[in-house]
Amino acid sequence: MELMNKVMTLLFLLLCCSISTKGALYKNPKLPIRVRVSDLIKRMTLAEKIGQMSQIERLNATDDVVY
Repeated sequence: MELMNKVMTLLFLLLCCSISTKGALYKNPKLPIRVRVSDLIKRMTLAEKIGQMSQIERLNATDDVVY
């Protein structure tokens, strides 16, 4: 039963990846979050990934902290 669930999940993900969309998979709201995030991360540069990880909360972003 567990093997069947894994096989079905794999088939579902493969199907989702093969769906033709206009543009990137991460823009398709019909796809599962996991597929969309994976596609987006593959497209991001290292600088973009670092930028996402080093963001601070807007409330803490005063002139003293930012500059």
